[in-house]
Amino acid sequence: MLPFLKKRQEAQISGLQIKNREPDEKPEQDQDDSSAAIEACAAALISAIHSHDAKGVAEAMKDAFEILESMPHEEVEPHSYDAQNIKAGENE
Repeated sequence: MLPFLKKRQEAQISGLQIKNREPDEKPEQDQDDSSAAIEACAAALISAIHSHDAKGVAEAMKDAFEILESMPHEEVEPHSYDAQNIKAGENE
């Protein structure tokens, strides 16, 4: 073998090891449907904001509000004007 070919063979001894990355494990679906619905609304809101779509933002906010209102929750105070007037009168 010619001497100039031997140097190339020695240089090729050190190689590059390639390991393919394994796919990430998907987390279990321990979230209920309500949180998945809110996450979908959040994704729609982010998408609408990035695309400067005012109607899309309004629709995503409306959907999120409807979902949150349908979830069981406890009303702390009444939201009527009369209730607000009574509360304002008590604070004086």
